[in-house]
Amino acid sequence: MYKICVFSTNLSFRWVKNCENIKIDNINLQIFIYEDLRHLEKLFLDNIKTYDGVIFSGQIPYLHIQKHLSEYFTSIPCAFFDITERDFYYKIAELQYKHPDFSFKHCMIDFLYKENNYLSLEELLLPEDFPHLLSESIEVFGLPNAYDVVYNAHAKLWKEQKIRFSLTRLTNLYTYFEDETIQPILVTPTVDSMEITILEVMKEIEVANLLNSQAVAGYLEFSMSQNDPAEIEYRQIALYKSILDFNRKLGTSLITYRSAIHYELITNYSDFLMITNNQEKCSLVEFLRDELSFKVKIGWGIGKTLQEARFQAEKAAAYCTGSLTESYILTKENHLIGPLDGNSSISVKEFQNDKLITIANETNISLLHLQKIYGLIYKLKKDTLTAEELSIHLSISVRTASRILKRLEEFNYASSLLNKVTKAKGRPSKSYKLEL
Repeated sequence: MYKICVFSTNLSFRWVKNCENIKIDNINLQIFIYEDLRHLEKLFLDNIKTYDGVIFSGQIPYLHIQKHLSEYFTSIPCAFFDITERDFYYKIAELQYKHPDFSFKHCMIDFLYKENNYLSLEELLLPEDFPHLLSESIEVFGLPNAYDVVYNAHAKLWKEQKIRFSLTRLTNLYTYFEDETIQPILVTPTVDSMEITILEVMKEIEVANLLNSQAVAGYLEFSMSQNDPAEIEYRQIALYKSILDFNRKLGTSLITYRSAIHYELITNYSDFLMITNNQEKCSLVEFLRDELSFKVKIGWGIGKTLQEARFQAEKAAAYCTGSLTESYILTKENHLIGPLDGNSSISVKEFQNDKLITIANETNISLLHLQKIYGLIYKLKKDTLTAEELSIHLSISVRTASRILKRLEEFNYASSLLNKVTKAKGRPSKSYKLEL
């Protein structure tokens, strides 16, 4: 049984309460009334750990929580009851029946914007017949004074005698016009539309549950400049203590296994997202940099099975070639993400992974090598490398690195440049300008 909470104002509750009549298997709805947006924040924080999904009565509360509680907002499926095209055109038909003089160009509609494709009205009307809008984007409802912005937009057009009808989603807009003769026309989602939203949230919950069932492993390896048993033992103990301290501080459930010079971590997907800030910045990296005087390579692996996750984690740790503690992620689809420092972190998937697959097929070079080269170009902010540089970053021999670069050149994905040598003896080394 999925538990979904619905947040509504007292005025919106008049129509929101109809969602209680919707019968969907495995769904339990609970409506909460909030007095103002500060009260909404408290209610949201009090209930997100109890419920599987959240629905807001409209755009303003949805965007407010998204903006002010973003770190919690992304931890649970959220949506808002919206106006569908069917709701909108049903209301328009009703208006045209009651008011034969109704015309769109003498109308202000505050819930049309590019995010909902203007409810397809652009396809039906000429530009000169288009209604007046509040904004081109839904983001206007995220402003701190959104209610005043909506009221002022309607009032200004009435004052200028440009409109005869005001269509709004805001249930309390009429209270702003109590001392005037203007009667805003409220358009609310129908029961059918609310059911669609509930089903969408249910689908997101199911997807989130599926993601959370993924196996996640961490691979932590500390650096050693020499084979000193006493130093190895010290670093083992220091790293283990730091992992325990981090676990207590963050309140995560990291299962830890120790090996000779590395540790293995097992965790669930939701804790992994918290530790890595949704795969953008690894808080464990920051913690270990403060606690330890030596470098630690951190690789995170995601897989369908724990064995696959472990394998991916160890491969991800090999990408940590910097001088400080750093972290990378390797997903079950072999997408490399990192370094997780919040700034230069990249996901090859977000860039040219399809192109890299094509290059891998053409050149017979490992896709993983190509992904690492691509990430290296991004990280170093240069596209010219020598075989020696590539061998260091890929942890391969200079001969293998040279073979990769020559292979890329053969298929026109790289071009060689002769380095000028002034004092060094022997043949001048080659640099390769990469064109991936």
